Amino acid sequence: MGAHSSHIIGDSPAVFSNLVDPCVRLVVWERPNPCRLESCPSFAEPTPDELGCLPDWLAQDIGLLGGLYRTITGQDWRVRLETAETRTCPAFHEDAVRLRLLVTYRGPGTEWTIDPKHSQVREIPAGAVAAFKGRAWPSTARLLHRSARASVRRPRWLLAMDAAVPAEIG
Repeated sequence: MGAHSSHIIGDSPAVFSNLVDPCVRLVVWERPNPCRLESCPSFAEPTPDELGCLPDWLAQDIGLLGGLYRTITGQDWRVRLETAETRTCPAFHEDAVRLRLLVTYRGPGTEWTIDPKHSQVREIPAGAVAAFKGRAWPSTARLLHRSARASVRRPRWLLAMDAAVPAEIG
């Protein structure tokens, strides 16, 4: 995409440098999906005792993404892993955070649009890392997202990462 686009898609983590542009609301790093289905845990909402039992690929990816989040924001981060068998956020929205990283490891990816009534709805591919600016990031531009459809037969397995201490919205 060209300069002053609301979204930038790239094939390396360097794409996140575009977040300094106030017009950019979404940056996507398209990468091979690190998920190894043969080693996916049956849960995606681990208890504190289960965190030490995460597969190596997932623990490594969380470490990589945490370092990336800290580099982008200068903030410590928290992570949420979840399995969804329904569309958990059906309405297009902006999150009440400064920046949220989303990765769908399995199932349909997060959907996004500039205007749900007049613009194309696009899907972030599984494995790609999406950085969405939320309402706490000062800007007048908007870009909306929602969870994708999921089912028992086609569940979503998602990682969400944002600041350990959420920013206040003014």
